[in-house]
Amino acid sequence: MSAERAVPQRDFEAFFSHSYARVLTQVIMLSGNREDAEDATQEAFLEAYRAWDRIAGYDLPEAWVYRASVQRLWKTHRRRRTGQDRLPDVPVPVQASPEQSAEAREALRLLATLPPQQRVTMVLFCLHGWSQKEIAKTLRMTRGGVAANVSKARRTLKEALDMAADASSRRVPFMSGPESAGPGRLDASRAGLSRDPVVLALRNVEAWLRAAVEADPEGLGRARAALTCKVEEG
Repeated sequence: MSAERAVPQRDFEAFFSHSYARVLTQVIMLSGNREDAEDATQEAFLEAYRAWDRIAGYDLPEAWVYRASVQRLWKTHRRRRTGQDRLPDVPVPVQASPEQSAEAREALRLLATLPPQQRVTMVLFCLHGWSQKEIAKTLRMTRGGVAANVSKARRTLKEALDMAADASSRRVPFMSGPESAGPGRLDASRAGLSRDPVVLALRNVEAWLRAAVEADPEGLGRARAALTCKVEEG
């Protein structure tokens, strides 16, 4: 291995280790199925590795990987005739109370039972800050179709979780929730969503889920080994 090749590969290894858990968490929120999420995330990181000389220069390479994961996951959903509504297999974060874990698992169960179009569009719009136009372009939907699916999903989730207007004030959040802005996101407050109870619930679930993913260090090792095999296969 030449010195010129070694430096970019080390950079990618650091990027992968730093970003994998966060990207996987976001994709699980979209998928409702850990296996599908892991497959989509791995394929996206593999593509990033192959184009790392270019992607490493981006301001937000993690946002590029997340978008690639979304596209791969969406192809999987479109090929599948029936939904997958199994709960993600993740450990319980040690810092979570039984009540917090029960609420998070119930919300994840409800997300998994939504039709894929409703779940994906709602999470992208309400939680990850994508615009309706951006979602429509990525998923090859009409903007009106995106808006309709987001509205239906929000209504279903709000009714299922029995969210009154002040429900968020009665719930104890898990930690502080994930960042409202970050790679590939818009600040939710700019979209008028920062106090929306559905958004707050989704943030809380994602924070719990990310802590659960990070509580499984062997998961990162398995993902790294699987990616290495893919790279060696060519």
